[in-house]
Formats: sequence, C-alpha cells, structure tokens
Amino acid sequence: MDLAFWWFWLIAGILLLVAEMLTGTFYLLWLGIAALVAAVLAYFFPENLWLPPVGASSSALLLLLLTKPLTARARLARGYHDPSHQLVNLHGEVVEKIAPGRLGIVRVGNEVWSAKAQEELDMGQRVLVVSQSSTVLQVVPIK
Repeated sequence: MDLAFWWFWLIAGILLLVAEMLTGTFYLLWLGIAALVAAVLAYFFPENLWLPPVGASSSALLLLLLTKPLTARARLARGYHDPSHQLVNLHGEVVEKIAPGRLGIVRVGNEVWSAKAQEELDMGQRVLVVSQSSTVLQVVPIK
C-alpha cells in the first residue's frame, strides 16, 4: 500500500481552518493555510519528503509576518471581541488559596481557572479578574 502524505497535510489544514472558525482569533488561520500549501507540494512532489515541511514552515512564517498589520487593524476595528479577553472584569471566587508568587484556583461563572494575585487570598474570597493570559487569570480581592 502506497502511503500518500499529502492527505495528512490536507486533513491537518482543514482541521486547523475549522478550529480557526470556532475560535475566530486569526491564530490558526495562517497555520491552516500553510498546511494546505504543504498538501499541494506533497501532491505534486511526492518524492521530496523534505519539501512539504519546509514549504509549510516558510509559508506560515511569511503569512505571519506579512499579515501582522492586517490582523492588528482588524483587532482594533469596532465591534471586534477577542475571546481571550472575555473574563476580564468578571467576578469570581477563590477555590484554592492564592499566595504571592504561587498560583491558586478561582471559579469564574461555571469555569475553573488558575489564578495569581499580588496578595494572599483565602478560599471563598470574592475576586475581580483584571487581566487574562492564555491560561492564568490575574485577580484582585473585592473589598
């Protein structure tokens, strides 16, 4: 059975584009397009196994660098809401004690997040989310 690697690249590209549609953040769009470029290269040049990864890497890098101003402008556009900042200014409750320099756990709505704070916060204390990175919330106590 002859294994056609272009199928892997095609499936990866489609999955990345679908994931981008679900998140709407522009992070996965360029990787999906790069995977599709690799699929085309793997289809037309199946004997060169090094070509698709190089093509995917270079096209992803070029897309990231050349479209950065475009995506920055889109983020500043009126009505754009970045899902990665959806928890800022929401109230939560400390589930696991937070100490300065150590992560704790807070519940915000129905979700549980790792959190850090500038001061010690005990279990059950109400907090306000002031910033959000990809997986950690910065919280302050509600007094």
